[in-house]
Amino acid sequence: MAKDTMQAVSQAEQDARQAVLRAKEEGEQLVAQAAEQGRQAIADAVKEAKKKAGVLQGVAQADAEKLRAQSAKELQDVQERLKQNAGAAQAKVAAELRKIVLGQP
Repeated sequence: MAKDTMQAVSQAEQDARQAVLRAKEEGEQLVAQAAEQGRQAIADAVKEAKKKAGVLQGVAQADAEKLRAQSAKELQDVQERLKQNAGAAQAKVAAELRKIVLGQP
């Protein structure tokens, strides 16, 4: 009976060592899986951020082009008004010079 008890204790110790070894292996696998999932999540986040940055860049470029076109139009309008004002002023100056040169009041 003592021999059976010793064998049972020995078998229980071996079973316990096997259980600890399996638990350790499973723990290592879980850590490796978690690390891989973390790396994948980071890669996905970087990919999504790049995608959003591309969209935002496109929007910003479109806005910049609209502003450039609007500024160019406003500049053209101001130049046209200045030309008109200069033409009107030139006509007034010419009329005043004629009066002075010809001695007209």
